[in-house]
Amino acid sequence: MVEHRSEKPGVDSSILSLATISMGFLLAALLAAPCLGAAPIAAVVRQASGLDWKVTGMLPEGLATHQYHLLYENPATGAILTLVRFSRGYVLPTHRHASDETVVVLKGKLEVDVDGQAQTLGPGGYAMIPAGTWHAFKARGWRGCELVVGFSGPMDFQPATPPLPSK
Repeated sequence: MVEHRSEKPGVDSSILSLATISMGFLLAALLAAPCLGAAPIAAVVRQASGLDWKVTGMLPEGLATHQYHLLYENPATGAILTLVRFSRGYVLPTHRHASDETVVVLKGKLEVDVDGQAQTLGPGGYAMIPAGTWHAFKARGWRGCELVVGFSGPMDFQPATPPLPSK
């Protein structure tokens, strides 16, 4: 069991409930299913302190930031499973992907807007977003949020509007 600070200062709580852990394993199993029968992969076991957090140049930056750690990539399909953290207030504007996306909230709160319908998810909450569906994310809460994000194929980012030309 992993413990963290609650969204409320001064309150400790445990976020990885059995449901949250089960969803993470379910997500991993769904992403691994297309490669059943493929060559076996090596097991990877890591402590949280050993994670290699990176910032992708694909997503927008601002005062609030995002980071990710790649957990797994299926060489046959390009499907990926990542840990993602958004700092407080980070906004990922309306976009879509060519692959299905699944998001499981591990810590904090995430506002998910799918086709103009927004809902805030807490730990254990999840969204399954079909390929081609317009959606946006916003980190809520005191300290942002941490997520498990999976794509059924290669990850791409198609913004709702083209970026403005550089001056």
